[in-house]
Amino acid sequence: MLQPYPVTLHLTRHNRNSIAALLAVLEAELPAGLIATQLVESLSDCDAQGLLVCSFTSLQAAAVASALAALRTRVPELRAVAGGPHASGAARETLAMGFDWVVTGEAGPTFAELVRQLAQGQLPSAGILHEQGASPLDRYPPWPASGQLFAQIEITRGCPMSCEFCQTPRLFGRRPRHRSLEALARTFAHAVATGHDFTRFVAPNAFGYGSADGIRPDRRAVEALLLTARRARFREVFLGTFPSEVRPESATEEMLSLARAHCDNTTLAVGLQSGSDAVLRRLKRGHTVREGVEAIARIARAGFQPKVDFMFGLPGETDAERSESCAVARHLVAEYGASIHAHLFTPLPGTPLAGAAPTPLDAATRDYLESLALSGQATGVRTAR
Repeated sequence: MLQPYPVTLHLTRHNRNSIAALLAVLEAELPAGLIATQLVESLSDCDAQGLLVCSFTSLQAAAVASALAALRTRVPELRAVAGGPHASGAARETLAMGFDWVVTGEAGPTFAELVRQLAQGQLPSAGILHEQGASPLDRYPPWPASGQLFAQIEITRGCPMSCEFCQTPRLFGRRPRHRSLEALARTFAHAVATGHDFTRFVAPNAFGYGSADGIRPDRRAVEALLLTARRARFREVFLGTFPSEVRPESATEEMLSLARAHCDNTTLAVGLQSGSDAVLRRLKRGHTVREGVEAIARIARAGFQPKVDFMFGLPGETDAERSESCAVARHLVAEYGASIHAHLFTPLPGTPLAGAAPTPLDAATRDYLESLALSGQATGVRTAR
């Protein structure tokens, strides 16, 4: 009897949701007993048997490339496939890192077919494989039924906005796809029955679940989601917290009251990105500074601490525009007790700003961000002198 084909998945703190989804795809698409999966947290622990699967963002690409090169010197016959945001946006560059195959787009039948062929003793031609189309979100659960790895529950995929810096609409499309309430009820029951009674929901816009455009909230859909989670007896339910957020225009008093009544989080993440209307227009954010500030005020009045995303060093950003952002951040901290999540711009492959260079920060901005971090009022930023 043939032994199951070994498939090793590289698990990190950054890709847990992705690896759980990959396991679910393999479980759904391949016959039982064809493969045997294992998780490794360090590529140095890979035994090089079978197939190595890596999924990573651009921020982790250099570390993965270095670790894979070291592994290749030890085991030249290694077979490896890459996917995820970086691979999808920069497929040729990812292939050149030393992978045999790169699968772009959402993991699905194409990825599973590659694994199937390898498990059956075939060796597909090396190169780039493209997943075709966007599957309904119900096609695969967020994690495998075996419970080998649990993760946060993705409720929506795809974003109707087209922010210049963001990979999400380029990877998943601009038409939101929502996991159905029926599928979620099964997922909730499975989670609680196996001792996983705490969850965060993952979505580009947490208050957009069930809505046609993903922006204007469907109160009934979100309420049904939260009530279903409560009926499943989750101990804690978090909606609108990292790695998700709420868009300013969706943070209505009605939705905030709903979240306050049914969720356990005391914070809400909201993307503002800049305190300059000129920058927001260039980024195609779809809202103004005033609309963002008003949403943050509503969030604070509803009893949540606002966690506000800002991005600094954007291409073409002027000292004056960064000064506007710092002024707005000061106001949000002072008036609404906001915590600032500051990012330094990083160009991501596949986005309109992929080839753009970050703008160096001026001294005043660096000093302000460092003072916020030291006071515990900002997270996420590391400024270079």
